[in-house]
Amino acid sequence: MCHPEKLAEYERITGEDLKESDPLKWGGFIAAAKADHAVRNPSGTRILKELCEASERPESETATKASFVISLRGLPRTNAVTGVAPLETEAGEGVPEAALADLFRPSAKQRQFLETIAKQRFVLYGGAMGGGKSYILRWWLVAYLIDLGMQGIRGAQAGLFCEDYPALEDRQISKIEREFPPELGRLRRGSSREFVLRPEWGGGRIAFRNLDDPSKYQSAEFAAIAVDELTKNSRPTFDFLRTRLRWPGVAMPRFAAATNPGGRGHGWVKALWVDRKFPKELKPLAREFAFVPARAEDNPHLTESYYEELKTLPPELAKAYAEGRWDIFAGQFFDVFDPARHVVRAEEIRLESWWPRWISIDWGFAHNSAVYWHADSGETLYTYRELVANRLTPRELAFRIAERCEGEKIDAIYLSHDAFARRTEEKTAALQMADVLRERKLPEPAPADTDRKGGWMLMYQMLREGKWMIADSCPGLVATIPVLVRDDQDIEDVAKMDGDDPADAARYGLKGRFGRVRKPLEERVAERVTSEDPTLRALQAQRALAEERQEGTLQRGAAGLLRGRRRVLPSQQR
Repeated sequence: MCHPEKLAEYERITGEDLKESDPLKWGGFIAAAKADHAVRNPSGTRILKELCEASERPESETATKASFVISLRGLPRTNAVTGVAPLETEAGEGVPEAALADLFRPSAKQRQFLETIAKQRFVLYGGAMGGGKSYILRWWLVAYLIDLGMQGIRGAQAGLFCEDYPALEDRQISKIEREFPPELGRLRRGSSREFVLRPEWGGGRIAFRNLDDPSKYQSAEFAAIAVDELTKNSRPTFDFLRTRLRWPGVAMPRFAAATNPGGRGHGWVKALWVDRKFPKELKPLAREFAFVPARAEDNPHLTESYYEELKTLPPELAKAYAEGRWDIFAGQFFDVFDPARHVVRAEEIRLESWWPRWISIDWGFAHNSAVYWHADSGETLYTYRELVANRLTPRELAFRIAERCEGEKIDAIYLSHDAFARRTEEKTAALQMADVLRERKLPEPAPADTDRKGGWMLMYQMLREGKWMIADSCPGLVATIPVLVRDDQDIEDVAKMDGDDPADAARYGLKGRFGRVRKPLEERVAERVTSEDPTLRALQAQRALAEERQEGTLQRGAAGLLRGRRRVLPSQQR
């Protein structure tokens, strides 16, 4: 690129000094200068064209013809291939060197992220707004692919993911179009949606992909994956993407993500990276997870006024966006929940023998079953015991519940309505549990109230009024309540998320005890039997019972109907 005689001639004609220009910026500088020089200085324009001749070669030309060498000097090197730090590529004699770090100039906090991802495989960056999260993700992928190229892994593919393509366009593709100079590679916007590095820099490619249906990447392979706004995704999406981390010759592919607090994935992201609470299957990888928190004030490219503006947002938004708080965030449903106020030491609860006690269950097999014990003092409701487990059959779960009820008088058991649906066995999960509980002198389960919005609001009101206390012996519930978020489609409801079983079980317990009073089943069915014709009356009664079963609203008195012990005759409904 640098022809000394041409450079001297250009400087003499135009009076501009290009000696200190970054080679990577020449393309962008020339494009901006040509129009002006074509009018004011045709000779300068001609020389500019000659100076950039090397940078305008076709991609097919070999690296030996490169007019400058990209260096990763000053950037941490990723030990992803051999486990030994690679050698720094030196520029040849007379060939200028362009340091990649000088092009995107990472902040101190971004450099900390780069150092961390060079050592560990799963790194989360961010927290607050304005920390330069999206920016560092795309530039890290460029550095990573060039690094692989220097280690002999050419043409590697990395994935840059967002929840949908409009988000990819706004946060990444439109920015790459402005930031990445043509000497670095080429942006392809068609159906491929990718940025391809020039052969000189390894020929790697960054594929822009959305996450509306991760399963469509079943056969894809990536040497690295970066996800922008990870909390907008579920834990299964993360687990699936981990299976796509593979590339020939790359022993330890990397996963990086950036995000703000909030979103439907807030709970599991916080658990893994912030709280470092790993499920059994991830414990062997625990040392590979790292969190690099960043705030707007860590970004030297933002003005002080931006950070100050964030602090003027409503309190819950300010704490999430300005401070990067993970305990309070935008979209949080139970923003009134305060562990200091609502969580009490279990030994401090004096359970009196005359207090009504009951149990609520959200049943599951592959996912967790969550069971809670509740007591009512007359002034305060206490949730005092927790059982969370999976892979238990209905009978095994019932045995565990019965063991924990030894010496207690339980008034009622509210069970999630799906347990009353027919399974592959002869009996439903509810009836299998009922057999065990009946033998232990415990109540048979009744279908829980399915009014989600009413149940969430009841929980909210009781927390706000200080009428519901949770023992610290219920860690699953204490951890789940603060991370529940509003449903984008219905702000009065809580968005479904992985690991929300404790909240559902607690909702059944509160709503079942303190929800609206319902008429007996017989009266509800009778109201729907309106015909005088005996045959039609029988059909109407059967339909009414079917609707009750479908809605999951059959109460304890109707349990016999499901077992066939009681029969409601049409003539008895009038």
